[in-house]
Amino acid sequence: MKKILLATLITSASFSASADMLIGGDVEINSWQQEHTFNGNDSGDGSELTFEASIEHFIPLLPNIKYGQSSVDGDDLKYTKRDLTLYYEFLDNDLVSLDAGFGITNLHKGEIRDISLLNPWTDFEGSIPHLYAAAEVGVPGTPLFFFAKGNGVAYKDNHMLDVSFGAQYAIPLVAFDLELQAGYRVQQFELERFDDLSIDIDGQTDGLFAGVNIDF
Repeated sequence: MKKILLATLITSASFSASADMLIGGDVEINSWQQEHTFNGNDSGDGSELTFEASIEHFIPLLPNIKYGQSSVDGDDLKYTKRDLTLYYEFLDNDLVSLDAGFGITNLHKGEIRDISLLNPWTDFEGSIPHLYAAAEVGVPGTPLFFFAKGNGVAYKDNHMLDVSFGAQYAIPLVAFDLELQAGYRVQQFELERFDDLSIDIDGQTDGLFAGVNIDF
């Protein structure tokens, strides 16, 4: 009986370790303090929660998947930005990691203000492709590392950019690492006649953020 129990415990531990090697990911939540600009002019400020989650696996040829969501609520431009990204890990060790990929950005429940209209608020919604890249660099011998990541696209007179950079402090726990983080984020849009709008989208939102990342 003791031999059977020992074999069962060893098998369970081995399976758990293998599962950790086969699949992983993270979930990130931040509070983003925002300053809004529209057509080069101040468009208010605010604070929004942002969310991001990714799933990574061991199959080399299949990409990993990431979903992100953030919202902007300015005086002249409002939207929810939803990003679905497929990416590959080109480098991943204790000190340096590098990811790159591609995906789709959807602007959901958008509203833009056109003061030339009797009813100045116009709804819009649509999607554009994006490229994605992320990098992390650790400080040797410490739980501190720095990161930069973002997605964007540029074509003709249109461009979209969403970039964040900052630092994380990792706290190892039993089932996952709890990473405290803080940094700076910038979202920019210059889109002509997006979703057949009568005016162009020309807005920027930027500011500090802080939150947690659960890495499992």
